[in-house]
Amino acid sequence: MPRGLSIYAEGNSALHRAHPFTKGTLTLVAIAIGFIAPSLAWVIAVAVILLGLLTLADVIRRFVPVALGILLPITLLLLIVQGFANPANRTVFFPLGPLSLYREGLAVALLAAARIFCLISATFLLSFTTRPADLAEAMMQRGLSPRFGYVVQSALQIIPQSLESAARIRDAQRARGLETEGSLLLRARAYLPLLLPLVLSSLVATQERAMALEVRGFGLSVHRYRRVVLPDTGVQRALRWFLVALVPLAIGARFAGWR
Repeated sequence: MPRGLSIYAEGNSALHRAHPFTKGTLTLVAIAIGFIAPSLAWVIAVAVILLGLLTLADVIRRFVPVALGILLPITLLLLIVQGFANPANRTVFFPLGPLSLYREGLAVALLAAARIFCLISATFLLSFTTRPADLAEAMMQRGLSPRFGYVVQSALQIIPQSLESAARIRDAQRARGLETEGSLLLRARAYLPLLLPLVLSSLVATQERAMALEVRGFGLSVHRYRRVVLPDTGVQRALRWFLVALVPLAIGARFAGWR
């Protein structure tokens, strides 16, 4: 698979070698526990574990700038909205003239930001260590129709493909004299000429892909031989069940906290 069609990072870590279902289960369980966990301390513990796994997979350097670019604006917005306007605000944390930041709202904002961090880090952990083709192949080896496997693989690749096409179109427009640097208004105006070529190129690519699949007999009802068999050990299967069992435990802890 060309490098530009996914954000997968080549590596030889234990996470890279793990079965896609194991990494997928880890991702879903981490997100679920991050949102079910009853307190900020629990969510931070999940976030620390995910950071450790990102470091183990040697993708932390790729993750940090992406996470900061996504998380910082969201966190700032949460702190402003919740800190000033949360209906449960009672205790003043920091007075700012006629307005005040409240402790209750800040606590809600930090908890929400920590949960969003768990969502981002778990998702990128899967994306950085798993090829989309391997995930689709693992599903098809477990009985998923090749048609649905192709849909899954295409969905995982659509954002990288769109970004790659947009970059090519932007470079072509810039070579023809389009101004893409300057004020915010100028940049917004420069991106308008990208929309039509991007949409048209996506439609053409979809048609070409459909023709290629038809020529290769994609829709034929015949026995298909596996190009590659992804190894799945008993240890990994046991680990997946262990991870799944953590979710009801987290739900029980959440209800116990409410009581």
